[in-house]
Amino acid sequence: METQFTWKNRFFRSDYEISRYDGIAGELKNIGWKRKAAGELNGKKVLFEIKGFFDKDFLISNPDDNSLIGKIVFNTWRTKATITIFDKVYNWQYDNFFHTKWSISNENGNLVKYESHFKNGDVNSFVSDEILILAGLYVRKYLQQRAAASAAAAT
Repeated sequence: METQFTWKNRFFRSDYEISRYDGIAGELKNIGWKRKAAGELNGKKVLFEIKGFFDKDFLISNPDDNSLIGKIVFNTWRTKATITIFDKVYNWQYDNFFHTKWSISNENGNLVKYESHFKNGDVNSFVSDEILILAGLYVRKYLQQRAAASAAAAT
């Protein structure tokens, strides 16, 4: 069964507000110095944390007991990522040149499809896995913040 969500950036913040049928379904927000992000969707909570000096290790954990749920590993150019959740492996990738469409898939095909507009976007999920849906948004959020920081440093 397909589930649809919409997301939007909060005004002057990089936090995402996730909605379903005009009601708030969750959020994804930075904690501290952008090394951690907390996500919640349909009551399911997750914590994303960057470890390592060169942003090498990305951990997914349960915020209640800090147990490790999974990890995110980027390719060399950070254009693709592998998301592992409870020993299940998924592939994250951009689907177009402008990086406004991206998806998560496995050997069975696309599981979650995303599309962004200016400050909002859509999520179409073919699985009911809140952690996976949030992970897909988190990867894109991290890459956008990294690109913005690089652009600011270049000026």
